[in-house]
Amino acid sequence: MDAYGYILNKIFVKLKPSRISGIGAFAIKDIPININLFEPWTGDTGTYSITEDEMLSLPKELYKHIKEVFTFGPDFPKNSDTYIYLINGCHWIYTTPYYFVNSGGDKSNMDKDSLMSTSFIKQGSEILSNYGRYERTDRNLL
Repeated sequence: MDAYGYILNKIFVKLKPSRISGIGAFAIKDIPININLFEPWTGDTGTYSITEDEMLSLPKELYKHIKEVFTFGPDFPKNSDTYIYLINGCHWIYTTPYYFVNSGGDKSNMDKDSLMSTSFIKQGSEILSNYGRYERTDRNLL
């Protein structure tokens, strides 16, 4: 899968302040049931060019998120492409985004063990688990 395909098909969340506790993970687009919310990038670590046409085809919130995160200095080409940096084995730009999943009790929408959505999640909703905050384990430090 190329970088554009990855961000289009595998990026579902961004981190932002939570009303529940501290920082939370929030849906940046509608998420169907049974989706891996934190699938890591399996390609090579590096900088990838995304054309403006590709960027404009992304959901609005994902487009805004990328533009907020990836602003590179004068060493990058002066064209309309957006440059993103992906790390092999890392989910998007977050090493352990699932650490920020807050407890939702009976309102949970994600399974802690599989990291899969357990219900339809509407854009803007917080990702919640019924197991509380995640332990910092070797699994979470990938």
